[in-house]
Amino acid sequence: MMTEKEKTIVAIEKCRRYESTEVIEALKKIIQPFGGLKAMISPGQKVLIKPNLLAAAAPAEAVTTHPIIIKALVEMVHEAGGEAYIGDNPGSDDQQQTLEISGLKAIIEQTSAKALIFSGNSEQQVFGFQERIIPLARELEQMDLIINAAKLKTHALTGLTGAVKNNYGCLHGKIKKRYHMEHPLPLDFSRLLIDIYLAVKPAFSILDAIVAMEGTGPRRGKPRQLGLLMASTSAVALDSIAAEIAGFLPAQVTTIAAARELKLPGAFFEDIEIRGLKLEECRVKDFDRGPGGHGKISRLIASFPLAYFRNLLYARRPYPTVDSERCVECGICADNCPLQVIDCSSGIPEFELYEYIRCYCCQEHCAEGAIKLEHNRFPSS
Repeated sequence: MMTEKEKTIVAIEKCRRYESTEVIEALKKIIQPFGGLKAMISPGQKVLIKPNLLAAAAPAEAVTTHPIIIKALVEMVHEAGGEAYIGDNPGSDDQQQTLEISGLKAIIEQTSAKALIFSGNSEQQVFGFQERIIPLARELEQMDLIINAAKLKTHALTGLTGAVKNNYGCLHGKIKKRYHMEHPLPLDFSRLLIDIYLAVKPAFSILDAIVAMEGTGPRRGKPRQLGLLMASTSAVALDSIAAEIAGFLPAQVTTIAAARELKLPGAFFEDIEIRGLKLEECRVKDFDRGPGGHGKISRLIASFPLAYFRNLLYARRPYPTVDSERCVECGICADNCPLQVIDCSSGIPEFELYEYIRCYCCQEHCAEGAIKLEHNRFPSS
């Protein structure tokens, strides 16, 4: 006799503000359906809390996972008998600087958590879209458990950056830049992200959507109050529900599209059971989904899986332009360009648009917000 397929649980609760008591209460509610952290953590285990530390940005900018959430998780890990560590690879910015400006250095000092600074690679074999070796940060080998504490934001390349993509920060050094060069198309890059997620294997994922980011994320978008905290043992399921809340079609979030190709648990809405708030209570009708989630053509193309239509969607992705009044001519965009197709020799960055792969690393790393994305700017002969 066939049994009904077990559904993947996603828990959602209201949390109006980043206030310790309110955050702890909401976290306990979204973790309770999974037995609480004490059911996951054995005394003495080393637990990595992996936030989104994209860049050295203040908490109010909604670029990083809020420090109040990380503090609450550290305290809960300690209460369960575990040793709490905090670590991520922020890309171009120094790890110590990012910890300080994001507010996490203060949390480490207040809670006696330990900073996990990534310093080398450890090869992990994964069988996902293909058999390949993923060079994760070697410090992950010291950890017994990983809690993936992500931030809900739009993303110019993948549509949405949430729990799945947060595992990209488990790579060390400049490997992230190399992967952008090797996988320039959104769906291909998202297949890689899924394989990295399968290699990292976080035990639990939490999504900070108290204040999310809409528009041109993941760094230069606008903070948007959603007042939600979400959790699941499946990062895929968590992102699937987050996409529903924000109004994305599954095909517009390429990590979800990639997860559906592998039929991963939580990739399809019908395989998810929601606990806590009902989905109807959470949906945001006017969420600005950014460059990848607008317009009738985008919705039409996203409805067709054919390669022709997908390639057409990729061709419509925006190109960068520079706001000369904001640009401070620091050259960070050129330093972080995987293909080195940005020329800053005359001060203001100039792009070789025929070679530009539209990974948007330049836009992510620009602290001044000087790099904009325009749909109508195409290479001209």
